[in-house]
Amino acid sequence: MAKRGLTYPAFLKRIKDTIKHYDMLHPGDRVLVAVSGGSDSVCLLRALRGMRKMDLEIVVGNLDHGIRKRGSKADSAFVKKLSKELGLLYAHRELNLKACKREKSSLEEKARSARYDFLGSCAKKYNCGIIATGHTLDDQAETVVMRFILGSSLKGMSGIPPVRYENGLKIIRPLIRVEKKEIIQQLHAEGWPYREDHTNRDTKYFRNSVRHEVLPFLEKYNPKIRRSLANLCDTMREDAAFLDAAKQKVFSGCVRSDIGPTKVKAKDMILQPAALRKEVFKELFTRAGGDVKKLTYRHWMDMDYFIRTGEVGKSLNFPGVTVAKQKDDIVFTAREH
Repeated sequence: MAKRGLTYPAFLKRIKDTIKHYDMLHPGDRVLVAVSGGSDSVCLLRALRGMRKMDLEIVVGNLDHGIRKRGSKADSAFVKKLSKELGLLYAHRELNLKACKREKSSLEEKARSARYDFLGSCAKKYNCGIIATGHTLDDQAETVVMRFILGSSLKGMSGIPPVRYENGLKIIRPLIRVEKKEIIQQLHAEGWPYREDHTNRDTKYFRNSVRHEVLPFLEKYNPKIRRSLANLCDTMREDAAFLDAAKQKVFSGCVRSDIGPTKVKAKDMILQPAALRKEVFKELFTRAGGDVKKLTYRHWMDMDYFIRTGEVGKSLNFPGVTVAKQKDDIVFTAREH
């Protein structure tokens, strides 16, 4: 039996405070709640169901990836039964994800893509303008550590956004400031069952390795490392938002995008701070048809040096895009394969 943590009213208030702080929900909203059957999603569903004054209209969305065969089928059956007990509409889809072919994608990436494809179509089908997922503070900490290890930009280090918009839908994470151990304590204290996925302990998966090996090691030096990392994400997100706003101002005054190449005034670009030049470069690169994920830090160093010192008439080739320096402009052009 897990040790008792916060009382249920105090626990629920923590989630309500998160919802209020990030402006996630309003009374009467119709919400699709992504429920796998695991502790986080079950906790999320019961917490939102317990907010009677919000008068939320809740639809339960469950996707069986078909990865664990009988195990995932049992998870879906559990979620269906729980939805019926709570008097909620249950939407379900079953896939054989291993049979889905997607070039250069890991099973984890396929699972995430399939999950959001399902949630998006399901939300629109049942007229839900909001999708709620069970991402926790632990998920946030794991994500930022993974991105730090692999190398990431400021935006990447801002982690999982508590609220984001995609294809006309609002995606929210009401548990993003709640630790996993608090969720487990609450479920046990209230006697609420949930399903356990044995693959979550398999350290051959990168996230699981970070969860069970890297973060416990870091806790020796900072017992509150997960919360510290989550706080760092919020700070990074604020900085990224400031840079994004500044970038938009640069675009409105300096960038010309006709049919074909995208141009920016060379003099105005050189005058920008290095951090802002980088963001503008990445945006221009993307608009020219490049994949920003293929850029390395070395690419940025080469680009920045070229912008400041390159000769007129010279050009540099980047993955899928050529950058040329003209008399007054720096021009980004898609490069034919």
